[in-house]
Amino acid sequence: MSLLDTLEAGAPNRPEPGDMVLKAAATGIAVLDMSARAEESGTMANKLLPGLGPFLDRARQSGVPIIYTISLVARGGPHDRVAGPLKRAATEPVIYPDSFDKFIGGELDGYLRSKGVERLIVVGAATTFAVLYTVTTAARVHRYEVVVPMDGVLAATRYEQEYSFHQMTILPSGAAGRIHFTVLSRIGFE
Repeated sequence: MSLLDTLEAGAPNRPEPGDMVLKAAATGIAVLDMSARAEESGTMANKLLPGLGPFLDRARQSGVPIIYTISLVARGGPHDRVAGPLKRAATEPVIYPDSFDKFIGGELDGYLRSKGVERLIVVGAATTFAVLYTVTTAARVHRYEVVVPMDGVLAATRYEQEYSFHQMTILPSGAAGRIHFTVLSRIGFE
């Protein structure tokens, strides 16, 4: 086997999105770091708004609980609110964890447990930081079944996006088996 063959054999895994029909009563959505800054054209998160807004509307109609995170450094500043196009309802909480892993501090897990969430959909930006670390903790530490809509998260480059997905497919201790990939339009609720 040549060096080139060895390198190709180690190329990142590319998960295939699947269809999903999820029980609304046991599903929750964590929207990561989609603050008012996402409304600024040219920002990475801005590219997610057209797909996430309608998806969150569908989830709300099915009674799926939604929680938002905003980085602690934005608290009290001009970006200290959820991006308007996501149409956050007053009953949907916003938390400000001081970490890429949004489970730090316990508020996220506490909210999800109080709502009976067993399956967590994670959307937002960036895939390389908040999404990757939060998904890892959700699956490995808290044992949630995690759904990652591949068009509901975004990294700065295609390479970073693909490598983040690859990382999620190789997590140890059975965590990778609890992470499922799809796209927003292929998620249904019952």
